[in-house]
Amino acid sequence: MEDNLDNNNETRHNSMKKTYLMEPMKRLEQLDDYDYILYKLLFHGAATFSKEKPASLITLKNSTKRLDVLLLWDKYKDQIGKTTKTSYYEMKRDENHVVILFFHNQLLETIIENRDNIEFLEIFGYNSKMNLIEVLKHLSSRFVEQCPHEVGLFLGYHLEDVVEYIKETDGKGIVVGYWKVYTKAEEAISKFKRYDQARAKVTEGILSGLSPMKTAHILVS
Repeated sequence: MEDNLDNNNETRHNSMKKTYLMEPMKRLEQLDDYDYILYKLLFHGAATFSKEKPASLITLKNSTKRLDVLLLWDKYKDQIGKTTKTSYYEMKRDENHVVILFFHNQLLETIIENRDNIEFLEIFGYNSKMNLIEVLKHLSSRFVEQCPHEVGLFLGYHLEDVVEYIKETDGKGIVVGYWKVYTKAEEAISKFKRYDQARAKVTEGILSGLSPMKTAHILVS
């Protein structure tokens, strides 16, 4: 009985969460070009733009609703970088989609300068003499057929979790959220809550009719 109740509650929670996220997505489609592209990026990268995460990986795709998303990105990307106070690097691109890493230079440099992280990254061809741009260039070169596992390190995942995920020992984590957690569950859960809070600010901005510039200011301030 308790298991059934838990499952029902989880299903209901997931359904409510899906509905909560669908409405702002509908609102996005009604916005002008710049407002659309900025709000879309703010929504998916909220935790990074608010400096809760060192980086976020966001994919933009042309679709039947928005055939010109890549054109919008090319037109406004420098302006978006200034507005969100982040840097960006295109990891992969073709005629229909682009995979972008938004990041804070200092936070990523701290990650790649950590000795344990460097020893791990050396397995995949990185080395301690690389500067940040060289590291990102090498990371981009590994986005050939699929997203490389080590990208989790750049996104703020715990090193131990990235290593365990690659091992795929049992396929199960202690917690599954923004990533699969194998260690330091309480710390990860705390991060996940802050990430959710950052995204909630964007959702509230969209639903209340705030301009994307005002919402961006709330996030980065």
